Amino acid sequence: MNFVLTPTLPELATLPAAAAPFRQLRRTLAADTLKLRRTAALRLTLLSGAFPVLLAFLIFFFKGHEILKAGGTPWPRFISMAWQTAGTLLLPLFVVLLTSLVVNIETKATAWKHLYAQPVGRGAVFLSKLLLILALNAVALLLFVGLVLGAGALLGLLRPKLGFQAHPVPLEAVLWMLGRTYVATLGLLAVQYIVSLYWRSFVVPVGVGMGAVVATVALLSWEHANKIPYAAPLLTSVSMRMSKAGVLEASHTLTNHEWYSLAWFGGALVLGYALLYRRNMTQ
Repeated sequence: MNFVLTPTLPELATLPAAAAPFRQLRRTLAADTLKLRRTAALRLTLLSGAFPVLLAFLIFFFKGHEILKAGGTPWPRFISMAWQTAGTLLLPLFVVLLTSLVVNIETKATAWKHLYAQPVGRGAVFLSKLLLILALNAVALLLFVGLVLGAGALLGLLRPKLGFQAHPVPLEAVLWMLGRTYVATLGLLAVQYIVSLYWRSFVVPVGVGMGAVVATVALLSWEHANKIPYAAPLLTSVSMRMSKAGVLEASHTLTNHEWYSLAWFGGALVLGYALLYRRNMTQ
């Protein structure tokens, strides 16, 4: 009996299934966090709040007795000075630099093509870097608040006549201002993030951001200035008030310019992602 042997084809290796979206995001976020070590973005986050606090500290250290002639608690004046110094120009410029530096990590290493060739979706890459910038922004603001309160406590030790140690910290007003300031930065952050992703360069997004900040300062007297995302941090910082009784007052609700900041945040991300996705697909 003759047997006919038929050759069998080798089994083809099956490609691994794509990871779930959440797992892709987690992996991408972990990789982006590792890339952040020893970068200018991390140093900027950790040190950005020191300058306005140091400036307010020195002013109160040498001139505090003149500022507090009327007596009362020194905390509202000290916190307001540090917060308004940070919010007028330094905070918008910080957000501009932060977004550009984080995105520039990939640009400087010419790693965008390699990144998009990885088995992760473009949405995971987009969202990972956004979450990283949002987290760094939150860390910077928390460090700023910690430095403000620490500097006030130090003044109480070095200049006890100023009265810092004799009065309670207006913590509730500080926490409300912290939350509102974070919201005020979101519109500016989203716009700068899209600009940094579209022009994969460090100079162009920084130039656009700085130009927008300067133009915003010039337009503050305009009736529609509260709709400009670059104006929101400044408007929030100057909204802090001190009552006639010397109590620090901060609104417990979002103001119009902060709602506009949230609208800019959502709109810029949706339109920006669609634009970037279409550009990447046609390249």
